[in-house]
Amino acid sequence: MRERLGAAVGLTIVLACAPVGAQSVRVEPASVAVGGLAVVRTDAPPSRGTFDGSPLRFFTAHGAFFALVGVDLDRSPGQYPIEIETRDGKQLRAALEVRGRQFPEERLTVPKAYVEPDHATLARIEREQRLLAGLWNQTAPEPSWRGTFLPPAEGSAGSAFGLRRFFNGEPRSPHAGIDFRAPEGAPVRASNRGRVVLARGLFFTGNTVVIDHGCGLFTLYVHLSELAVHQGAWVDRGQQIGKVGMTGRATGPHLHFAVRLGDARIDPAALLSRDPGSVPGGES
Repeated sequence: MRERLGAAVGLTIVLACAPVGAQSVRVEPASVAVGGLAVVRTDAPPSRGTFDGSPLRFFTAHGAFFALVGVDLDRSPGQYPIEIETRDGKQLRAALEVRGRQFPEERLTVPKAYVEPDHATLARIEREQRLLAGLWNQTAPEPSWRGTFLPPAEGSAGSAFGLRRFFNGEPRSPHAGIDFRAPEGAPVRASNRGRVVLARGLFFTGNTVVIDHGCGLFTLYVHLSELAVHQGAWVDRGQQIGKVGMTGRATGPHLHFAVRLGDARIDPAALLSRDPGSVPGGES
């Protein structure tokens, strides 16, 4: 956890300390581990930009232009290009180094239906996967978050980000979030301000809330026993959105908390207690 938080600290430090010259671009931190989060900053008004060919979403703060870069859980280590075309036609280039990372394994026993679903359930799973995939590109164009992102629940740490998981001995997708151990019925709160884009029960994740914070940044709250918000609602930082539960594929009461930046599954530790839009002088 300390290593992951260390990567996130770099977001605030770099934006506070790195002067940006005319027509320049900076990426900070310049090196992140798989699952990490970086910030692109330029003083040149961008017309477009990409990270390894994928579009960047820029927002403004105190006279500069920023974009968040998320490194997906399964991305290979290496150097990845960042390219920006400015409004006056200039080309700016930088790179982000992605470091490899070792993840432990976790073996869990769940009801057979969650590893060998029938045809009707498979069809439901496919519909729900398409529903979720469609959310990540329908983000608000401007950031709605305010200040640092809060832990969404009280409780000790459970399964960590990136665990290679086996259910009933069968390999499944890695753990793309972090878990908070808390009693059933404990409050779950929005990590930051945003709009609820999903609030419903899903097969694997049970009662699920997804909040769009703008610019491709989403937080997910999973296995809830109760939902306290509806799709389309705006929620404030720290507002209760549900209660801890064990709906869906869960072996006990807990909150699974995940972060997406577009299609990238990133480590929530890179975001918690940080403001990715922080600027010099501690303003946000």
